[in-house]
Amino acid sequence: MAIMVGPRFRFGARARFLTALGLFALICTGVEPPVVRANLAQPAGALGSATVSTESLGGEDQYAVAVAISGRLFPNGGAPVVYLAAGENYADALAAGPIAAREGGAILYTSASTLTAAVGQELIRLAPARVEILGVTSVIDDNVLDQVTAILAPTTVVERLAGSDACGTAAALSARSFEPGAASTVFVASAQSPSDAIAAGPAAARLGSPLLLVTAASLPATTAAELLRLEPDRVFVVGSPIAVSDEVLNAIKLIVPQTERVYGADAYATAAAVAARFLPLAATDVAAEVVAGATGYADGLPAVPLAAARQAPILFAQPDDLLPTPTRDAMIAGRPTRIVIAGSVSEVVRAQLVGFSDGRLTVPAPTPAYPTYDSAYHDYGEMVTLIKATEIAYPTLVHVFSIGKSFEGRDIWAAKISSNVSVDSGKPEVLFDALHHADEHLGVEQALYMLATLTANYSTDVYVHRLVNERVVWIVFALNPDGWAYDLSGGSYHFWRKNRQETGGYYGTDINRNYGYRWGCCGGSSSNPSAYNFRGPSVWSTPEARALRDFVASRVVNGVQLIKAHVTLHTNGELILYPYCYTKSALPTDMNFDDYSTFVKLAQTMAHMNGYKAEQSSHMYVTDGDEIDWLYHQYRIFSFTFELYPKELGSLTADDYPPYSVVATQTARNRGALLYLIDMAACPYQVIGKAAQYCSGAPVVTPSSGLMP
Repeated sequence: MAIMVGPRFRFGARARFLTALGLFALICTGVEPPVVRANLAQPAGALGSATVSTESLGGEDQYAVAVAISGRLFPNGGAPVVYLAAGENYADALAAGPIAAREGGAILYTSASTLTAAVGQELIRLAPARVEILGVTSVIDDNVLDQVTAILAPTTVVERLAGSDACGTAAALSARSFEPGAASTVFVASAQSPSDAIAAGPAAARLGSPLLLVTAASLPATTAAELLRLEPDRVFVVGSPIAVSDEVLNAIKLIVPQTERVYGADAYATAAAVAARFLPLAATDVAAEVVAGATGYADGLPAVPLAAARQAPILFAQPDDLLPTPTRDAMIAGRPTRIVIAGSVSEVVRAQLVGFSDGRLTVPAPTPAYPTYDSAYHDYGEMVTLIKATEIAYPTLVHVFSIGKSFEGRDIWAAKISSNVSVDSGKPEVLFDALHHADEHLGVEQALYMLATLTANYSTDVYVHRLVNERVVWIVFALNPDGWAYDLSGGSYHFWRKNRQETGGYYGTDINRNYGYRWGCCGGSSSNPSAYNFRGPSVWSTPEARALRDFVASRVVNGVQLIKAHVTLHTNGELILYPYCYTKSALPTDMNFDDYSTFVKLAQTMAHMNGYKAEQSSHMYVTDGDEIDWLYHQYRIFSFTFELYPKELGSLTADDYPPYSVVATQTARNRGALLYLIDMAACPYQVIGKAAQYCSGAPVVTPSSGLMP
C-alpha cells in the first residue's frame, strides 16, 4: 500500500519541483474573467477502472483534510489519543506521525490561538482518552489547551508536549514512547524539509522506530542526546545532502556507526526511494492505497497514521498538472489497486494516478526536453501524457486521437471535446491548432490551456458548460512535432521553424506556406529550400499539412462542413489576423462584403477581450499558401491566426522563447476571446445582424481541389 501527498505550491513536470526550504516555518534553528459557479451536470464515468478504485479525503484547507483523514481512520470515534499540531507551523509535529501510528491515534490541526469549530467537533466525536498539544505556547497558545479541556470529558488527559524547538519536541516524543534500547532502528530527517520527514513517517511506523529531527547543517544537542539514550543498531537519514549535510550524517555516525542515507534528487524522488526501500507496493498482500494531496505538505502529516495502518508509503503529487516522474514510476512499479487522495488534486492528476496504475497510461518514449531554465514547458511526451490523462478523467467529454503522422513518423495528436463525445451529433464545430512553426512553443501551452478550460470547468462554469453541450471543439496540439523535437535537441533552442522534410539537401518546409490556396502566388513564400519560409516543392508536399487537410475534409458530412470557425495559434505579436494573407486588398474578388464584415467584427470583438490588435493578416506581411486563406476559401470557415505574446521585443530570443513564468497569465488572457469564438460558431454572421439570412439552414459546400482555377 502507498500514501501520496503533495505540496501546495504549483509544481510542473520533471524539473518543476521547488524546494520547501524557506517555505517551511523553521523552528530548530531559528486577467481571467470571473468564473460563474453553479450546480451543473457532472461528466459521467470519470476515472472508470476495473482494477483501481479511488477515494478522496479532502477539504478546503489542511484543517479540514486532517478532519477527513481522522474520520476515515475512526469512522465510529474512539481514538485513544489525538496529537494536536499547529496548522501553519507544524514543525513540532513532524515526528508525531509514527508515534500516533504506534499508539493507534490521529493527528489534527489547530490554529495557534483558538480551536476551530470543526476541529472541536471532531475531537468531541473521537472522545480520546488523551490529547497531546505539540509545541511551546508561542506555537500553540494555552487558550487552545483550555478550549480542548472544556469540550472533552473531565477524565480526558490534555497536556502539552514540547521541547525548546521542533528538534527538541521530536526528542521528547521519542523519550515519551521508547525505553532505552527499545528501538533498534531510528529515522532522522531535517526539520527544514517537511516532505522528507513525512515520507519517513510510515517507514518508521512499520519498523517500530522513532523519528528524530536535525537541521541541514547541525545535529542538535537534544537529538544527539536522544540517540545516545536509545542506543539503536541503525539509523536511516532520509533526505539529500542538501537537506541533511554530510557533516550532520557523519556526526550521527560517531554515535551510531551503522548510519546510511535514503534519498532522491528531490522531494518526490526521496519519497519514492523510501517507499521502494521500506514499503514496496508490489510486496503487499492487500489492496495498495496511495494517498495523494495538494493542499500542501501539511496534508501528509495527518496521513501518516492512515498510511501506517495500511503499511503504505507516502508519495507526493502536485495539484494540477503532471505527476512527478518518481511518483509516476512508483505507481507503475507498485500497481496499487486502491488510491486514497488526501487533499485536493485535479481530475487529471487523479486520472494519472489511476492510469499509470492500471496500465492505461504508459511512460512515453524519450523525447527532447526543454532547457533546464524552461523545463516547466510541456515537451511532446508530457503533452501526450496530459491529453491522454484528460481523456481518462473526462471520458464522456474528451476523445484523443491522431490525425496522422509527421514526416519522421510522430503522431499529430488531437482531441475532440463535447458532451456525449462518442456521438457525432452534427453540432457546430470549432477547430484550434498549434505549432505549425516549431519554435512557437507558447501555442502548445495555449492549446493545453483550452483543453483544461473546457473540461475542468465544465461542472462549475455556466458558460463553459453550455458551450461544451452545444458545440464540438477540435484541438490539434502540435502540427509540427518533428521540428519541435529538433528545436529542443541537445537541451538548447535552435530557432527552428520548419518541419524536417529534406529537399535538395536542405531540411524543412514551412508547413504554413504549403496549403492549397494561392500556393506560391504572391511573393509570400520562398522556392529556395534553404529559406525559413520555403513553401515546399509542390502544394501539399508536407504530410503535416495533408493530415490537417484530410481531417478538415472529414468534417464535411452530407455535403455540409461542420467546422464553422478556426484559430491557429502562433507567436508572436499579440495580433488577431484574418484572411486574406496573400493580398493586401481588403476586399478582393474572392471574398464577399458580408464575410469581410463578419471577419472584422469577430476579430475586433476578440481583440477587445484580450488586448490584442485586430488586422488583416497581410498587414503584418504577405504570405501565400497559408492555412487560414485555404480554410476560408475552400470551406468558408471563419479562420483566424492568433499571434500570441509577446509584442515585438527587439530580441529574437525574447520574441520566440518567452519564459514559462508568463504562460499562466498569457494563456488565461485569451480565455474569453477563444470561448467567444466557440460561441459565435453557431452562426458567425450574427455579429453583423444577418443570422436569419445565412443561418436558417446549414450551408452546403462542395469540396474542390482547393487551388485557384
